[in-house]
Amino acid sequence: MNAPLDCVLVVDDDEVDRLICRHALTHGASVSPEVVEACSAREAIALAGARHFDCILLDYRLPDMNGLELMGLLPQRSEDVPVPVVMLTGARDLAVAVEAMRQGASDYLVKDVEGNYQSLIPVVTQRAANERNLRREKLRAERALERYRIELQHLTRKLMAQEKITTRRLAQALHDHLGQTLAALRLGFDAVTAAPADRRGEAFDRQSPRMTRLIDQAVHEVRRVLVELRPPMLDDAGLAAALDNELRSRSSDPERVALRLDLAPDCASQRWPADVEYAAFMVAREALSNALQHANPATVQLRVEGGPDCLDLLIEDDGRGIDETRRAGRPGHLGLVGIRERASAIGATCTVQRNEVSGTSVRMHWKRP
Repeated sequence: MNAPLDCVLVVDDDEVDRLICRHALTHGASVSPEVVEACSAREAIALAGARHFDCILLDYRLPDMNGLELMGLLPQRSEDVPVPVVMLTGARDLAVAVEAMRQGASDYLVKDVEGNYQSLIPVVTQRAANERNLRREKLRAERALERYRIELQHLTRKLMAQEKITTRRLAQALHDHLGQTLAALRLGFDAVTAAPADRRGEAFDRQSPRMTRLIDQAVHEVRRVLVELRPPMLDDAGLAAALDNELRSRSSDPERVALRLDLAPDCASQRWPADVEYAAFMVAREALSNALQHANPATVQLRVEGGPDCLDLLIEDDGRGIDETRRAGRPGHLGLVGIRERASAIGATCTVQRNEVSGTSVRMHWKRP
């Protein structure tokens, strides 16, 4: 679909050539554009600064400067996309036309003595306007996408902040209420079982082992949920200590996978902003879970590097390697999406890629703005 062609500026010091351009643009057209004429570069600059044009037909040879010089001086009137320029040259100025294209002209026409170029004027002008319109639409789409990305990043930050508050409150409630209740139940039950056998009933003796198992299981599950909700040691001891504790807690898993933490010098005691440490820990935890659940690895290694103003986190396994469908993200499988969004929320970059030999690497890089 053709872009609207409302007004065209013709810059040429030859009155006959200007008349030819006007006739070519308006003759036989159902809806013809307004054609504005300028006979010098000075006049063209003034008109381009005062009015909107959909295209400029520019003759190379002008009395006060050449067309290439004028192209660099034309005001854009805060346009998102520059007004397209079609350079008009003589046959001996073909090299100039090529240079004009290199400097940003949309197209060129050679004014041949037979006048064949006249029929091409409306075609080339409309094409230049169409290309400009496409660039405008692309720019609008890119800006809309950037706004969406910023809004999504802002929303993710808010969600992460709310997540920390909610999980902290839930962890506190589990610890202070359910945890205390189970502890009291454990103490009371132990006191009853410690009583002499002649004071306990036969039914109690039958149920006692089962009750013991249930209480121990409940205590274990509460502790496990607390660990998942609130990373142990992260707030007090930092990222390195929290990751070390996470790997130690998983080392008893039945998979018997070797879990290793490699810290660069000084990273064991290095602290980063709280939101950066939290995001990095959650990225590492999710990547580690993905590797253990899907990759069947023999080894998973976490590597932490950086200083006060930067952090590099690498989670690498030697398993079967991630396939393209999971790397791109599948409906209902939001782990990798969550990893990228957590990284994006703190202004970090995150990549997930299949290694050349085997396994998958998840890399997160954060740099203080």
